[in-house]
Amino acid sequence: MSNADLSVMEIATLPDADPAVVIEYTDPQEGFKGWLVIDGVDHDLCAGGLRVQKTLTADALKGMARNMSRKMRVWGMPINGAKSGIAYDPLAPGKDAAVALFMKAIKPYLMTSYSMGADLNTQMDTLERLAHEIGVPSIKMAIANAQNLSLEEYESRYALLGQRTHGDWTLGSLRAGWGVGTAALALLDNLGLPRNEATAAVQGFGTLAKASIVALLEAGVRIVAVADVEKCLIDRSGRGLDMQVLLRTHGTLLPDPESSTDVEVTPRETVLETACDVLLLEAVENTVTAANVERIHAKGVVPGANLAVADEAVRVLHLRNIPTLPCFVAGSGGSVAMNGLFGPAAEPSAAQVLDFIKTSMDDMVAHLLSASREQGITPTEVALHLVEQGAAADRSKPYAA
Repeated sequence: MSNADLSVMEIATLPDADPAVVIEYTDPQEGFKGWLVIDGVDHDLCAGGLRVQKTLTADALKGMARNMSRKMRVWGMPINGAKSGIAYDPLAPGKDAAVALFMKAIKPYLMTSYSMGADLNTQMDTLERLAHEIGVPSIKMAIANAQNLSLEEYESRYALLGQRTHGDWTLGSLRAGWGVGTAALALLDNLGLPRNEATAAVQGFGTLAKASIVALLEAGVRIVAVADVEKCLIDRSGRGLDMQVLLRTHGTLLPDPESSTDVEVTPRETVLETACDVLLLEAVENTVTAANVERIHAKGVVPGANLAVADEAVRVLHLRNIPTLPCFVAGSGGSVAMNGLFGPAAEPSAAQVLDFIKTSMDDMVAHLLSASREQGITPTEVALHLVEQGAAADRSKPYAA
């Protein structure tokens, strides 16, 4: 690899700089670009997912990395946010090979300081396989160094992410969506809405959305609408969609319903207009903006996807008395899970990690909504105060449950 293939585009260390480091990769054969963005230089460990997106830019990753920093600091974890990815067609047959080339280019960071996760159009098991092919024991190998764990100790705990729980789900695939789902349940509790009488609409049908639905169904919440990139299914029976059947669908596209008057197929945007108790946004950024915020008819909004609700829309929803959780709280289940996995002195079980996520979300959502009402500000503004406090976190290890 030549110096032209991998370069540091930008280094900034001022407090308000955005971001601290951008490392750019240019593939010498196909010419596609990739980036590793690290939002901060004040901690030894950084963490965030890798995505594959045809239109990906460094600027988009900068915002996501900053949001990852917020996810860490709102929980007091001394970890810098990071994001990485390649500007590549996720449907192209050369996708995995392209990802492997990029990972090989940033291998020194993977071995020492960058804890990688899955993101848009990537899967944990595939990333782990590619990491092994380039000589990296794990995409989260940097955690072992940061937590002062031996390779054996690290591998034992990390193996829990592959443990089956709640049917065919593994802890690793369930954890992020479980965080969104339990955040939504905590919001319902705060609004005084009984879980077994509540309704939810879900935008998105990827792993994040499906895992959140698992948490909602376990609590008895009815799913009255769900949307993918093509369409929205609306329940007209009053009993809720048959999500047990829908969840058995592989991939991110909803199946066409069998001929029935109980389910209506509508445009994908209809999910935003659905009357429900809680709306979960789990697909892409800028789903709710100033242009469509008045179409929201939920009693509360839970954005699991990064930056799913624009700032101006958050303020409008607040004025309409529709509490909106910050995406860097609701969408932080993966980060909270790592705290529950690596923080305890003794190795936890998968069930204990999921319970750690639940209790963490319960406490955080209750605090955000209570302070929001008392201070007359949005839950996001309350959370940003916690982020500022978390930036000054001083503890010897990144993860400490």
